[in-house]
Amino acid sequence: MIQLVDVAHVNLNVTDLERAEKFYTEILGFHVSMKAEGAIVWMNMGQFREGDNLGFHDVALFQVPFGQAENYRKRAGLNHAAFRLQTAEEVDQAAEFLKSKGVKVLKGPLTHSEDQDRYVYFEDPDGNVIELVASTLPGYPRKYLRQERRAGGG
Repeated sequence: MIQLVDVAHVNLNVTDLERAEKFYTEILGFHVSMKAEGAIVWMNMGQFREGDNLGFHDVALFQVPFGQAENYRKRAGLNHAAFRLQTAEEVDQAAEFLKSKGVKVLKGPLTHSEDQDRYVYFEDPDGNVIELVASTLPGYPRKYLRQERRAGGG
């Protein structure tokens, strides 16, 4: 079995790279780490130092010529990408911010029954579904990690 340690990044197909870059930087606060003009933009959450000219990324936006098929939500493929916020209150505030910017909010803010995450689902300009979540559980995540992960500082 392969032992994964983390999710490295998500690449999303977009039809208008400039519009998508603006959405992900101005609405979600991503930082551009590198670009290949007209092809791809690599973005991170600001955790990497600037000036290295390296495409360290959490999200990449990849220019494609065609939009999603009308029934794309009934086909195999990426269902959504989720990003974690610090608090449930931030999810509620984010939902209001998204609405104020005219972003299509699909569901939420509500709380998932399976993990007690507060959430909001919305679409980016190309219809990619994005979720913002924050745990409502006291001591999350440390309290819920396996013992060997807690001991290792994880």
